[in-house]
Amino acid sequence: MIECVFEYWGSEFAAAQRRVVDPPTPVLVDLSIAVPTSGPFRRDSVSLRIKRAALDMSRTVPGLLYAWAQCTDGSWIGLVAFAIPTADRTGRVETRQWTSAKALSPNPNTVTRSQPVRLNAAPRPGR
Repeated sequence: MIECVFEYWGSEFAAAQRRVVDPPTPVLVDLSIAVPTSGPFRRDSVSLRIKRAALDMSRTVPGLLYAWAQCTDGSWIGLVAFAIPTADRTGRVETRQWTSAKALSPNPNTVTRSQPVRLNAAPRPGR
């Protein structure tokens, strides 16, 4: 399925602006950067029910990085699968989405001596 993520990106020059990560790489996703919220309410005005059962966007969660794509401003976004937990940790929402490279970091819990984790992030110009 991931092979077809770039099927409609037909430019002959686009190969340097996209990368499939195979196998997918374990990463950590900072939800506050990956899915920013506007938070228009004061913290003390949100009911306890919401604070307890709503999605917790302040956490950093494990995920899998499937692909990279470069944006017109030169930055990179990653296609990542991860779960957003509820505040009481009894539920979650599974998602796969494009997110800023700034929200991603290597997952140190998956590093082994024989196979270090690399993000393969932002390939250098000319590569």
